[in-house]
Amino acid sequence: MAVYALQSVDNLERQLERMDPMRRMLNMDANNADVEAISSPSFLDIFKGMVTNVVETNEQVDRDAIDLMLGNIDDLATVQANITKANTAVDLLVSVKNEVISSYNSIINMQI
Repeated sequence: MAVYALQSVDNLERQLERMDPMRRMLNMDANNADVEAISSPSFLDIFKGMVTNVVETNEQVDRDAIDLMLGNIDDLATVQANITKANTAVDLLVSVKNEVISSYNSIINMQI
């Protein structure tokens, strides 16, 4: 499961790097005005962080499963908490991906 996730992460990162970043639009009345530099992270940085979080939480769940089978874990609450974290991270990533695709389709279908 983890190997497939890493392969899909690499594929996703290659696809995201090919996309052109959106540029900030100027106000209609701004004639030669300086635009403030945006210091916040880009959407790509945030999305990569979310993908990395999913991979890391799934790896932790895999390690917990192995430790549980070997009898190295006595605290099942920690294992359940890690499983819940992984599920939440995946659900959040899928929700964001679906909204991005929906927004992209809306923009593509706009008539000019």
